[in-house]
Amino acid sequence: MRLLRVAALLGLLVFVGLVLPKLGPQAPTGYVGIDTAPTASATISQLPPPMTSSAQTTTASKPPPGFPSMEFAPPEIDVPEGDPIPIDTKYGIRYTVPGDWRFGRGGVVGWSEGEESLRFGDIADFGYDYCPEFRDGGSKAMTGITGRHEVDVATAAFNVSRQTEIIFRGRSGDDVTIDYSEPVDFQIEGVPAVRYTVTASNLERKFDCDPPAASIDIVAMQGYSNATVAVFMVFTEQHTDRAISRDTIDDIIASLRRSS
Repeated sequence: MRLLRVAALLGLLVFVGLVLPKLGPQAPTGYVGIDTAPTASATISQLPPPMTSSAQTTTASKPPPGFPSMEFAPPEIDVPEGDPIPIDTKYGIRYTVPGDWRFGRGGVVGWSEGEESLRFGDIADFGYDYCPEFRDGGSKAMTGITGRHEVDVATAAFNVSRQTEIIFRGRSGDDVTIDYSEPVDFQIEGVPAVRYTVTASNLERKFDCDPPAASIDIVAMQGYSNATVAVFMVFTEQHTDRAISRDTIDDIIASLRRSS
């Protein structure tokens, strides 16, 4: 089961400084802010290639004229070891992960099938290298962010949540069950945001340490730089004693705010 194995490659990219080979097609131009870094193509573990999602993507490659932009995300914020880690992104959004997570600027994680890709940057992860059976290690959970243009927050949240099928689905007709929550409307500092929770069960497993289930939470919100809509994710294995709690996921999402 390939779940959470991209984090292993992320570890090489971010913390060892190796450049990952581009194993899949370049992300469609609607994916902004992450097109300069190579990424992995659906290599989380050993599932067959995932099936293509039916979710639509946008095609705009640039923000509206005059919209703020930056080539690189702001510098990392130094905090004492063990303290919560705030992460400023190039979309003008900050989020915070617990102090036992790790973050290294420049990480990109992604999945692709055919002409469709789903990629996120500004990655943080938890529990790296917990699976000795997998040659590149693995992570129990990860976070990341990407951007969209020419689409509203509700549509971006829906589309990306449906695209996550390419993460979980091994082949047409497999036994994987994917459930999508109803949209949850809330506000981030008074600005509308939309959240979906996607859960997958009956995942194919190659190693004993592969989880039988996983989830990904998708949050779309207003972007303040590089993209008019920012899309954040929290991805974690489920139904194991290693899984992060729903409270931890909620706390990370509650930390989302405009960068100061």
